Amino acid sequence: MEKTFKVSSYSKVKALSGAIVKSLEEDYDVRLDAIGAGAVNQAVKAVAAAKQMTDIPFLSDIDFFDVSINGEEKSGIRISIKRHS
Repeated sequence: MEKTFKVSSYSKVKALSGAIVKSLEEDYDVRLDAIGAGAVNQAVKAVAAAKQMTDIPFLSDIDFFDVSINGEEKSGIRISIKRHS
């Protein structure tokens, strides 16, 4: 199963990294969707902080995704996180 978090430039890094770790502890994969430079910044910092918070080994993969917002096509960054055995 997978949990998806929509990240904004106002997302709190500590809360997001805690949610990542909790999800991994519960054996969920995690997906972070971020649109805009500020949101991407918060998402990347949260992944780095999550690494520091847990001994659970995980891998992260990054990719682009497209979304339509108010009829306008936008690109975002998607970070996929999975436990690594």
